[in-house]
Amino acid sequence: MMNPDRAESECLQGFGLKDLPSRKEEIRSKKLIVGYDGFIDTTVRPIKRTATDTAPAQMFDDIAEFGSFLTSKAGMSCSVELEVESRHPGGNMPYLLTCAGTLGLDVTGIGMMGDGGHVDELFSGLPGKLYSFAPSADSTCMEFRDGKVLLAPSYTLNDDGWKLVMEATKNQAPAWIREADLLALVNWSELSFSHRLWENTYEHTLAEAVADKDKYVFFDLCDIARKTDDEIRGVLELIARFSTKRTTILSANENEILLLGRAVTLKTKSLEEIGRELCKQYKMDEILIHTRMESLLITNQGVCRKSSIFVEHPVISTGAGDHFNAASCLAAVMRLDEEQRLEFANQVTSLYIRTGKTPSLEQAVKNQT
Repeated sequence: MMNPDRAESECLQGFGLKDLPSRKEEIRSKKLIVGYDGFIDTTVRPIKRTATDTAPAQMFDDIAEFGSFLTSKAGMSCSVELEVESRHPGGNMPYLLTCAGTLGLDVTGIGMMGDGGHVDELFSGLPGKLYSFAPSADSTCMEFRDGKVLLAPSYTLNDDGWKLVMEATKNQAPAWIREADLLALVNWSELSFSHRLWENTYEHTLAEAVADKDKYVFFDLCDIARKTDDEIRGVLELIARFSTKRTTILSANENEILLLGRAVTLKTKSLEEIGRELCKQYKMDEILIHTRMESLLITNQGVCRKSSIFVEHPVISTGAGDHFNAASCLAAVMRLDEEQRLEFANQVTSLYIRTGKTPSLEQAVKNQT
């Protein structure tokens, strides 16, 4: 299914997934800017039974099992021993940046990676150009077979976020954003200053710019369960403003899309119907919905569906959604058709979950189903 407004796209010339490795130079020419979070993640697994002389430690298998354990301690108290697996850069921006850069895109990250404009050593291995406007936050990622639980303290800035971004980039951020093939704005929900920073990004970069729908703005709000309906409608209205200047893509998981539907008082629980209505009400160009069973790409031309690639024994789940998003960004700027975009995003995500490592472009294409 092809968007007729993209008659000039390369996919009409016969290009597809299998051709991506031969188009590396073109991929390297595509500029992505990602902002604005940054965490130091400590990945752990909660221990159900400690190790003995004859048996290794036994972990809680899934979130439900761990939740039942906690519920059983209501009115009492308990301790949970954690097996620490790693300490590494985290947050949506670093994960998306890592995947997009590994796949070959020209990436720039603007985020919380160190104080005073200094990028901390832990983040220095991220690909692309890095600009830090604030210290990173800390989070603990509890991994289970069926998902993750993120624990993080609240984070506030002592100064205006856009002012700090401008200082960190030596006032170059507006020009870079206008020139970028895709701007990814991620993690609206977890940072109290995100909404104002996104507003300033629009006002100072695109509000007076000539509309160019061949360029994209990609949004991932993240878990919006703690946000009020008014706040959620406010960010959707902000996305609508971006839509007047760029092709907008909103990415959401099943829980997030249902919460969005509730916030705009939709009675349906159909993910497709919610997506269609959001596109209509807020003039969004595209909505990506990813669930454990399938992914959907909703555009003004219709809906494309693709079954997810099930991974029975995942090595990691933290960062999986960001890998889906990064692959989706590459597929969008390379003008793949809707089915290929979903196929590529699913393949990159499944390889990451199965191996715990970001795949290369060649690995992703070679292993396509």
